[in-house]
Amino acid sequence: MLNNPSENHYKNIANIYDNLWSYSPEYIKFTTKKIIEYLHLTPTDTLVDIGCGTGIYSKEILNHIQLQQPIICVDPSAEMLEKIPANSRLNPIEMDGVKFSKNPGIYNKIFLKEAIHYIEEKFILFQNLWKRLTPRGIFLLLLLPPTIEYPLFAKALELYEKKQPHYQELIDLLQKVGFVVDSDIIEYPLELPKSQYFEMVENRYMFLLSEFNDTELAAGLKEMEEKYQDKSVLKFSDRMVFIAATKPEYI
Repeated sequence: MLNNPSENHYKNIANIYDNLWSYSPEYIKFTTKKIIEYLHLTPTDTLVDIGCGTGIYSKEILNHIQLQQPIICVDPSAEMLEKIPANSRLNPIEMDGVKFSKNPGIYNKIFLKEAIHYIEEKFILFQNLWKRLTPRGIFLLLLLPPTIEYPLFAKALELYEKKQPHYQELIDLLQKVGFVVDSDIIEYPLELPKSQYFEMVENRYMFLLSEFNDTELAAGLKEMEEKYQDKSVLKFSDRMVFIAATKPEYI
């Protein structure tokens, strides 16, 4: 699922990942409630979180709904999975997402958040997840849109647009597999102290930032500092594409 550079990236930031990506507790709660809503999650569901990282969203899901079965948390990074509390209602599995999808198992709810851009075998993954899901089961795919409004430096934004898959291409693949697909774009207004966001960038909170060496990143931060020199707080919107793919009851 992940190539070696991304594995190394997440190994390096595992200890600070939650702080880097949480933005705020309110942001986590908002996004989690949307995940629960779009999955139509119920206590009897068997849920899989592919590319779970440290389990940020799975842990928050359990604060809102009491699932009868542990959430299966799949990630190839042992360092990230180590941050999941032992003896919790989360079942960590160290495995590539595509490989996991090939293994026997039946589930009725699966979600994958902001990891699809790492996966080359997207169609194979979708085919396998179709086989793993029960009739009326839902696969929820979350990703950022083709363009973002983050206060990053120009070369980072250009690289993002070059590498980010378009959600319509993913919708087409899911429909080709046989899923019934609905999509939506959810927006959340963010307001962060400039110092906090600059620290996130310096720590390469987005994987694409790991493709810039220290000199290039320093130049990018300097560019950001000049652009936002008159601001102490950065305001921007986080937009997330929610793609809900449902396996029909009658095939």
